[in-house]
Amino acid sequence: MIDPRLSQGKPWPAWVKQRLASHGAPVGILMLDRMPGPGIRPYIPGDTGNFTTWSVPVRYKTVPNMNVTRIFGPEGEALTSAVVQAATELVREGAQLITCGCGYSIRYQQAVRDAVDVPVFLSSLLLAPFLERMLPRDKALGIIAASKTALTQPYILEAAGLRATLGRRVFVAGLEDTPVFGPTWNEGKGDLDVEAVEKDVVDTAVALVNDRPDIGMLLLECGDLPPYAWAVQQATGIPVFDYTSMIEFFVRGLIRKPFTGLI
Repeated sequence: MIDPRLSQGKPWPAWVKQRLASHGAPVGILMLDRMPGPGIRPYIPGDTGNFTTWSVPVRYKTVPNMNVTRIFGPEGEALTSAVVQAATELVREGAQLITCGCGYSIRYQQAVRDAVDVPVFLSSLLLAPFLERMLPRDKALGIIAASKTALTQPYILEAAGLRATLGRRVFVAGLEDTPVFGPTWNEGKGDLDVEAVEKDVVDTAVALVNDRPDIGMLLLECGDLPPYAWAVQQATGIPVFDYTSMIEFFVRGLIRKPFTGLI
């Protein structure tokens, strides 16, 4: 039996009327082009690049030539048109939200938002000002980043709204110099060792919290980090947010369900 709430006797919204190849996959995710080099580095469950991470179907589109080296290097600005084109294509295919698998894609947030007519949350860093404002005055936000050097670039701080709070209410720890995460994801070297990467992420988070006992929440910047959020929380005992927190927040608003219970 067809659920009568699908149309409720009203005209279908404009996005449904489009002649799309498919319907029912509301989240569009831009992906980095794979780094060259040998090694097996799958997107495991929890990663933004794994279909099973999400509570709803998603659409993926790779942005040609956009990798971790280029996105936070001087070549990054030249990729803007390719990012906008890929986002526009996802919207044409039916995406009702555009995000990306890399936190530093926040440098394209304004350009993509200006180009499409759906919400755009390219980076988990967009959560940072929201989380920081939730915290008591004597607490701070900790960010675990794939690269602290990249995150603290002026254009990234400006786009994320962190210029005024970094070093005062927001503190960053980077994974670029860790034994396994750095070479695996930032340099594209070797196979993915999940346990070793988890250790790098947990050790980095614990060191940051030990150095700054006032940290009351953690935000994981990179789209490859959500698989390790549970372990980070077990080790630190504080709330941990990431890409999945941001995307599922939107999904909960897009697909409301009636409450059931007892009175």
